[in-house]
Amino acid sequence: MPKVKSTTTGAEAIVAALDRALGAVLRPVADMLPRRLRRVAERIERRRTRPLGQIAAVCFLLATVLYGLVVGGQLGRVGDAALVVAGFGIENVEINGYKETSELAILEKLEIAGSLVGYDVAAAQDRVATLPWVARATVRKFYPSTLSVKVEERDPFALWQYDGEVFVIDRAGTKIVALEEARFAELPFMVGEGANERAGEFLSVVGSEPALAARIRAAVLVAGRRWDLHLEDGVTVKLPEKDIGAALRQLVKLHAERQLLDRDIIVVDLRLPDRITVRLPEGRSLEEVTGGKDGASAGKART
Repeated sequence: MPKVKSTTTGAEAIVAALDRALGAVLRPVADMLPRRLRRVAERIERRRTRPLGQIAAVCFLLATVLYGLVVGGQLGRVGDAALVVAGFGIENVEINGYKETSELAILEKLEIAGSLVGYDVAAAQDRVATLPWVARATVRKFYPSTLSVKVEERDPFALWQYDGEVFVIDRAGTKIVALEEARFAELPFMVGEGANERAGEFLSVVGSEPALAARIRAAVLVAGRRWDLHLEDGVTVKLPEKDIGAALRQLVKLHAERQLLDRDIIVVDLRLPDRITVRLPEGRSLEEVTGGKDGASAGKART
């Protein structure tokens, strides 16, 4: 008697495979589910040999997988991975505007992973902006797979010595990096607590007298109130708390008339509005009392 081969359709084979898989999955999965869902899984398991039971089992399996992803916090990752497969992965990164900052440092801060759709540009901007030279960063998406980064770097404005260290600062007084390169050595040198925050305004006033500014070796903020200028030839100029510009103009005029700063002196005191006091290295003092209608001329210096 010939053997009769049973024939199965593709749909039946799929159902049979699902049935075997469901039988192996539902029982262990049911043990891990909450009590209410466990009861549902047990009922489906008893009926899974029926067509409707198989459909219900498939739906329940899918729902169980979804539940597991949600509870485990993996749903977003799965969706993000699907977007990468669909062609929305970050494959191109364009970085512009950097000079002092290395490209590698920016790439590390970007923390590129996953799809362009799920990438958090705001967080990336904040991370890039923590780099020493970066003042601000703009990160934009260009679909399907390009990330564009533009950085704006701080400009080195001055050197600031505080607590035994010297830093490169920008005009706002923000510390950028510790001084390690000779190329920044020619920047104006500021000393004292709070000197960095007042450097921009102060150097603007001093810069209005370029001949004097060229002679300054360092500017020291005294007690957070006023400045002392240390000139290249060793002269110290004591400035008043207020109206620094007027004091500097008076000093420049006196130097032009009498070559004051070229003399053998160690201190020029401009703190009093009506006179300039000069101290010589030997400790002898001389006082120049301003005279004239405009108060700008000075009496003859006594030695």
